[in-house]
Amino acid sequence: MLLFLVGSARAAVLFGGAWSPAGIGMFAWDDADKFSGTLAGEFDGLLRPPLTAHGGWVGSRDAVLGNLSLVQLNTTRFAASNAVSAVGGVRLGVDYRRYLWSREGGAVNFYGDLGGFGIVPNAAETDGAYTTDEQADADEGAAENRARVGGFGAQGGLGAEYLFADAKGRPAVAVGVRWLVRGYRGQEGDEDEGFRVSTVVMSEAALVVELCR
Repeated sequence: MLLFLVGSARAAVLFGGAWSPAGIGMFAWDDADKFSGTLAGEFDGLLRPPLTAHGGWVGSRDAVLGNLSLVQLNTTRFAASNAVSAVGGVRLGVDYRRYLWSREGGAVNFYGDLGGFGIVPNAAETDGAYTTDEQADADEGAAENRARVGGFGAQGGLGAEYLFADAKGRPAVAVGVRWLVRGYRGQEGDEDEGFRVSTVVMSEAALVVELCR
């Protein structure tokens, strides 16, 4: 249905980037010991850095945009027995955008944005010298890392853009700002304490530059 709405009126391919500086909040997050410890979590800075990219299809008043980011950290030790430690995640998101009026070059437009995202975790630890019990402990540690990395969330907000036209008067470059409220649900597994579920709700402002053709 969303693709039909976008494709029904002057559909074009859109690609853009959004920049939201980390600011002092990164230091506060660190002081509160809120990083996942894996470097691959939602708020660790590698999976969702300050500059993010998105792309999709845009019509005169509707757009469907997707975003993809990933991080994978592997450490391999070559000794008497080979050992591999890996952790990472793939972040997939989709957004629907609705403009207040038809997008025209040389004009300001406003839009609403609603979307969701999820993180598919990956973690493993193996060592050829491990006993069965040691490998079982390593597997539990990998499962805890997957729990820390994985999660899902939703976001919604408002944006404004100025749309520059090309020589033929067609929309070409949009420069604007976006403000979102994002909610995220993650969890952490521990053999002694069990699973702990955390929910974070926060706002985010970003500068946005987009190209459409």
